[in-house]
Amino acid sequence: MIELDGRRNMNREALGALRRIERQGAEVAAASKHWICLGDVFVKRPHAATRAMLEEDQRRLDAEVGALHESVKQKTSVLCELDPSMCGASRP
Repeated sequence: MIELDGRRNMNREALGALRRIERQGAEVAAASKHWICLGDVFVKRPHAATRAMLEEDQRRLDAEVGALHESVKQKTSVLCELDPSMCGASRP
């Protein structure tokens, strides 16, 4: 979860940088290209394609983190059923 959250934060920062470029004007954004890292390769892509890729990656990361959070909740419930003293309840 920590690794995914770190990647999500990096994506959020990159999207913020792209938004700052867009504030300079549509022409500037359309004319700009950005270097992105895809595994071990750096690729220069147009602004719109870069933004679309980052937004899709952000949605995927959000879904993965959400699924992991739900998994942790379920596992915690099972753990509390097995040993109620871990969750603040006293044993009968």
